[in-house]
Amino acid sequence: MRVWNLSWIGSSLVGLALGQVAILGYASGEGPGANASFVLPAPPPVDLDLGRASINTVSASISRSSGLATVRFLKDGGHPSVSFSFPPLDLSSETGIVVELRNCSARGVTVFGSLNNSYWVTNFVTVRPGDAARLRIYLQRTSFYPATLGAAFQKMNGIPGGQMKLWPDAEVDASSIHELTLFIINPAETAAVEIESASTFRLPQPSIASGNWEPFVDRYGQLAYKNWPGKIASDDALRMSAKAEDRDLMQHPAPPDFDCFGGWDEGPRLRATGHFRVQKVAGRWWLVDPDGRLFWSNGITTIAFDQQTDVKNRPTYFRDPAVDGDFLARNLDIKYGPAWRTVIARRTALRLKSWGLNTIGPWSDGSVTGNGKTPYTYLIASAGAARKIDPYSRQWRRQLRAELMQNAAALDRDPWCVGVFVDNEIHESADPDWWEAYYRTVSRVVHQLLPHKLYLGSRLDFADFPNVSANQLQIVRIAARFTDVISFNQYRFTLEDFHVPSGVDRPVLVGEFHFGALDRGLLHTGLRSVDDQKQRAEAYVNYVESALRNPVVVGVHWFQMYDEPVTGRGDGENYQTGFLDVCDQPYPETIEASRFIGNQLYSIRTGTLSSDNRNHDSAR
Repeated sequence: MRVWNLSWIGSSLVGLALGQVAILGYASGEGPGANASFVLPAPPPVDLDLGRASINTVSASISRSSGLATVRFLKDGGHPSVSFSFPPLDLSSETGIVVELRNCSARGVTVFGSLNNSYWVTNFVTVRPGDAARLRIYLQRTSFYPATLGAAFQKMNGIPGGQMKLWPDAEVDASSIHELTLFIINPAETAAVEIESASTFRLPQPSIASGNWEPFVDRYGQLAYKNWPGKIASDDALRMSAKAEDRDLMQHPAPPDFDCFGGWDEGPRLRATGHFRVQKVAGRWWLVDPDGRLFWSNGITTIAFDQQTDVKNRPTYFRDPAVDGDFLARNLDIKYGPAWRTVIARRTALRLKSWGLNTIGPWSDGSVTGNGKTPYTYLIASAGAARKIDPYSRQWRRQLRAELMQNAAALDRDPWCVGVFVDNEIHESADPDWWEAYYRTVSRVVHQLLPHKLYLGSRLDFADFPNVSANQLQIVRIAARFTDVISFNQYRFTLEDFHVPSGVDRPVLVGEFHFGALDRGLLHTGLRSVDDQKQRAEAYVNYVESALRNPVVVGVHWFQMYDEPVTGRGDGENYQTGFLDVCDQPYPETIEASRFIGNQLYSIRTGTLSSDNRNHDSAR
């Protein structure tokens, strides 16, 4: 992973100070937060005695001196690592583990850490030569502790105190943490990192026993008893924020080398068909826009303005519940007035251009996909809303055709439609024969009904691809035969080590990725945890830059436009993964990162970005 100099990020806003910032901080003198018993102080951290751990290394070596351990990660083009195994620790009451590191190398290095060898319980830290840094690894747990805390915050995957859950295959048993692994990815040269300490950390938890923690959501859908930069305190502040952003959008127009579609206006002019297509140019796969310009899809999904959380069954959580639990819609009405849907559709097009984005992903409102301002992708559920996918079933094949025909004519003639995904993260079968029947059928029907649109596949969720089973590799090979673009949802920190299976020559589109933190009033980081908004911006830049440098990747789409509700959507997800919060406030660090990439999109992709403009350390 390239090590970026993130001096372009504005002043670092309030981050997570270990053991010092309460996840439910007090609002001075008001409500239950005024009672000091509401928040339990964090106890002292528990040190991990790595000196007594058993050690396993892969393409790495370790030495000890004065109680410190120095790891040398060797250049081998893979994932050199060191794992410390120790007797199981009960970290049920902890938020995670923090490792104090120092870079002893001549170049910057990005170090990753995981617990219990979990793909999902992972984080990274970038360390400059000679500098020290903290690598914090956040637990994704199988259960909340104590049980009374989980019972108090119902239908929420993240709860106050920094405790978070995902789904069974992605969680670890917090009562039995027994392994810490540190690794780097594709090192260009040997890197030496000194491990100074490892210990637990815990964000302060609410004292449920005090009985004074409700309500904890304010009238704008924000966490009531914590303050952070940009938090909305009044209707007037909400309205004034729109005027401030107006000035910002005016000062930051679309990247100057974008054509009307967001393609590379300064690049070569290829065959124009009036629709999007794919082509390999100088060893790199590309999309080609309707005017024949090279196009790399830098997008965002789920640009939608209706967002419900359950207020009916949890009335005590809310000071002033919004109708149907839709705080976002209420805030947009306050901010822009009764015609807010028209206003926000127009504003969204301006925002995307200003932020250097050029594609709208699936599950987005028709007011933004149908206005002829931004290219978009569309997703169709082959079996309809509630049915099961079965490529051997005549009924499913009829339903597939019916679902496609609903919008086929409009989509096929619309030059702004890049293409269609059919289905998302299919789990019905692991049998390659089943998948071949599926892709063969869908491909035939898509190309028959939408002959001018790209078939973008089914958004495979093979998380650790290409380190997957033989069956999954075969499924990707099958997808390559029948799709125009293979699509994956890739929640990882970098695509630097991503590649298609041998013998496959087909472009790849990443349908989803994101990063989130706990420093702005949300209670869950999402699928990839980072410390704060500054690290979130760094993770964004590293990810998109790695995708741009990967010759098979033709685009990446962030999930999603707005944060999820603090009290959770229908399935309990309450992720801080938006470019915008529930009050329609942009996250400034993420927006700066997006603009930084957007204004260099095509020079990074083509390798023509000068070292003077790249603004990163000479990590390679």
